[in-house]
Amino acid sequence: MFDYKTHPGLASSELMGLNECFKPVERSFDKGEIITINSFENNTIGIIKSGTAYLSTINYEGQRRILEYYSQGELMTLPEPGGDDRAFYIIAKTACIINMFQKEKLLACCEKQCKKHMRMIKAYGEDALKKAVRHVDIISQRTLRGKLLTMFEYLSEDSGGSFTLPMPYTDLADYLAVDRSAMMRELKQLNAEGVISSVKRRVSLNRK
Repeated sequence: MFDYKTHPGLASSELMGLNECFKPVERSFDKGEIITINSFENNTIGIIKSGTAYLSTINYEGQRRILEYYSQGELMTLPEPGGDDRAFYIIAKTACIINMFQKEKLLACCEKQCKKHMRMIKAYGEDALKKAVRHVDIISQRTLRGKLLTMFEYLSEDSGGSFTLPMPYTDLADYLAVDRSAMMRELKQLNAEGVISSVKRRVSLNRK
């Protein structure tokens, strides 16, 4: 069942109607468990009620890449299957509780065309596009420093100041598509120059 925390943009009175529209099934996943994978046969997606999950793939060199990360209240999305054999999957980084439902129930409005359903489609579509554009902006930076600082700017903007990285450093390197050792050296240099101040995963940008 959807709850108020899962959908902060909707009033609690509207959620009962959304449960009728989407008919979600609540499922639990252990850390490291595959939640869903893109395939022509798979038509289920989900909204995270609790926990953290990654949209991942393995490139042609056998390296993992993290394409997106999801936390409480976010809609998990998968790319449509392509003509190659490359798989995209969503995996639980931590123990997760997911509201699973059929993709077409989100993409196509219910028969009543209820306003709460259309607001939900609009909100999740905008959120997904915003995150995708941000990630493209981050990884398109020409230098490792540029990638880190661009991501830190976004995270600082979201938090209003200092922030906690949304993933461990090993995962962050896969999200940025960089070598972890090189990334850690760059982080050390940024600290030494006073550009950032970090303790473990807690980071502050020292703006002039």
